[in-house]
Amino acid sequence: MTRKRRVYAARVPAEQRRADLLDAALSLVAAAGQSAVTMAAVAERAGVTKPVVYGVFDNRADLLDALLRREQEQALGQVLEILPRDLAASPLELLPRVLSDFLDVVARTPDRWRCVVLPMPDLPAEFHAARDAARALTVARAQDFARAVLPWLDAEIAAHTMVTLAEMAARLVLTEPDRFQPDRFVEALSALTAPRVH
Repeated sequence: MTRKRRVYAARVPAEQRRADLLDAALSLVAAAGQSAVTMAAVAERAGVTKPVVYGVFDNRADLLDALLRREQEQALGQVLEILPRDLAASPLELLPRVLSDFLDVVARTPDRWRCVVLPMPDLPAEFHAARDAARALTVARAQDFARAVLPWLDAEIAAHTMVTLAEMAARLVLTEPDRFQPDRFVEALSALTAPRVH
């Protein structure tokens, strides 16, 4: 009787293996929520054996923590990247453009933004603390933006309003994409900020 040879995962650099496993976990979170993320499910999704996953992450909690921290860091990087450095343009042009750029990022990386803006109550306190810290940094940058382009407004209130609007728009775009397309939000904000003719 011929013995079937065991199939082993191809050797890849450690950082690439880690990224592949996190990508597999992210696709599981996006498809069925964080409860779907088990070491066996991640191994199957990534096309490796369970010991390969345990060779990179100690346990499920370690894997989830690494995943959500990665997604938060990359999401924050995306937000900071789209905030304009040249603030010479009119706020009436800048605000809709920033919202459009943000929702474009959400549409291009929806799985990441589900981890960031949708409720995930059963995650560890450390994750929520990291999410709060990332949000606080975003609000601080939005406050700098508000001071520069909306000097007649309370910058702190304006910053919280802008971040809350962006989060709400992202949630609706992610959960009801047929009803809430990014263009609807951009057009509404453009109409809201357009100069009134008396």
